[in-house]
Amino acid sequence: MYRAIVLAAGLALLTGSASAETIERTVKANTISAIGGFLGYEVNTCYPSIIPDVKVRQEPANGSIQIRPHEEALGKDSHCPGTKVRGLAYVYTPKRGFKGMDEVVIDIPWSGNDLAPQTVLTKTYRIRVE
Repeated sequence: MYRAIVLAAGLALLTGSASAETIERTVKANTISAIGGFLGYEVNTCYPSIIPDVKVRQEPANGSIQIRPHEEALGKDSHCPGTKVRGLAYVYTPKRGFKGMDEVVIDIPWSGNDLAPQTVLTKTYRIRVE
């Protein structure tokens, strides 16, 4: 069975292999914002999968990042609409009064299936604070 990582925003579906990705986000100044995350479940059955031990490789210079537990119901486009699945949300808070660019890098250890060796997905979030 293959595992999936689903962005909390529901925008992308990735499977297994190692990769590095840069994602751009825009957030409001003086506001706490979710900039990304994922839900972990088996694609065909919607059974929960292991939530990996996500690490912040590079902290933002002009704010802070938190990795928080997250739960969400799957949408109509899944095999199991309405099923609640667990995951993580990446929550960014800019320094008070800061406007400009910031960046955070997150490493996500992952295996595409139970037999595949673990790899690391690296996501760089470039954050524009307006």
